[in-house]
Amino acid sequence: MDLTLMNRLLRLIMDHNIADYITAKNNAVISYKDMMHTNSYGLIRGLQFASFAQQYYGLLIDILLLGLTRASEIAGSPQYPNDFLSFQSKEIESSHPIRLYFRYVDK
Repeated sequence: MDLTLMNRLLRLIMDHNIADYITAKNNAVISYKDMMHTNSYGLIRGLQFASFAQQYYGLLIDILLLGLTRASEIAGSPQYPNDFLSFQSKEIESSHPIRLYFRYVDK
């Protein structure tokens, strides 16, 4: 996960100071004895906002893969959300080749 892209995405939904804080905490220098490592490749698990940032990034990837219309068809309307593996009608279910989408995150 690119921290620069993550910073830009977080700035879309929150104050830029908070977005900078979240990404700056993950761009940390880790040192042990005479070895030093700068983490600039992704999130450090265990930090306060790491799970939020990972879930937000996953949501954006899901929407990019499915598209806005199919994502809203799978989820249902906000007033009447769909149950798991169900659609509002058979026409909506068969109108697109993607009928099931599941995100599996392996640690």
